[in-house]
Amino acid sequence: MPGDGRFRYRGAGGIVSGEGSSGLRVAIVGATGALGREIVDVLESRSFPVSDLVPFASDDSLGEDVEFGDHAFPIRSEPPSFRGIDLVFVCSPQAVALEVVREALRAEAFCIDCSGSLAGSAEVPLLVAALSPPASVLGAPLVTSPAGPSLSWALSLSPLVEAFGLRHVAMTVLRSTARAGRSGIDVLSQETLSLLGQYEAPESDVFAMPVAFDCTPFGPRPTDNEAGSESHPAAVRDLARLLAAGGVSQGEVTAAELADRISLQRVQVPTFVSDLSAVCLATEKKLDLDSALERLAKAPGVELVEADAGAGPSMREAAGRDVVLVGQVRADAARENGLQFWVAADTVRLAAANAVDLAATRLRLH
Repeated sequence: MPGDGRFRYRGAGGIVSGEGSSGLRVAIVGATGALGREIVDVLESRSFPVSDLVPFASDDSLGEDVEFGDHAFPIRSEPPSFRGIDLVFVCSPQAVALEVVREALRAEAFCIDCSGSLAGSAEVPLLVAALSPPASVLGAPLVTSPAGPSLSWALSLSPLVEAFGLRHVAMTVLRSTARAGRSGIDVLSQETLSLLGQYEAPESDVFAMPVAFDCTPFGPRPTDNEAGSESHPAAVRDLARLLAAGGVSQGEVTAAELADRISLQRVQVPTFVSDLSAVCLATEKKLDLDSALERLAKAPGVELVEADAGAGPSMREAAGRDVVLVGQVRADAARENGLQFWVAADTVRLAAANAVDLAATRLRLH
């Protein structure tokens, strides 16, 4: 895609223009998965300056193309070489992500890990573009973007915890089948069709139990998408780390200590995309509803759903959006300084948008 020496990047704050080459060589590892496809869509919708797209995927995707602008880029399955690549998005399963990251670093290509494999590493910055200072991104050869619902929780909780502190937060998250990527969405589709057509669905090991027309709780057993410690699932660990790194920990509280103040229950629900979380927050400082609403309304990456707009926010409303929807905000009389609200987010789309925004900051496109 030839250029005229200028680029235009349409980020969260609008269109930003700047001097530069005709574009960047961008590699996406795991390009045919749910997150990889969303990253491609965000890059295109925001006019990211891409001159060459290099998509990698497993052998199952050989013969497929990734469309970007007026071009179709063929999927590559051979071990990636990143010489001459400016930017690498790692969306592959965790089992192969670490080797991909090593190859990107050897080639001196800026790398964004979106797989979650490095989120627990203290040496790698775990960043949310809307919350993290640009300096934390500019000098780093490698950063990691939160995977799963921790990104939506960080965006909605940070403005409240920063102002009022955190005594405890309990969350119940209803997770769509998109948490398992494209294969999870396919399983729900096949099971739904089989039940409606009254024939047996093909066997699958993606989920522990059938997902169509049912809701089931699931525990902290690690999977490719959610590796966690014995005491906390990865989403809790990542949220605590984000809150602590954002300076919202109210003093010398560590990320590990913050994690002990977070309770999480997870439920698998038969929807294709988005997650919905019920949040019960108790703060250290006195909290009033008006102040909480004001801070949520001004928070970056958050859209406050007004009470008179209906019963939202809903998973369907959040689908395809780059923002977190927060609604049904009310005082919790059962807790001192308590607050209850709902958070809806398309966590795959949100992760893709965050990764692209981090890339834009690192490459000084803002």
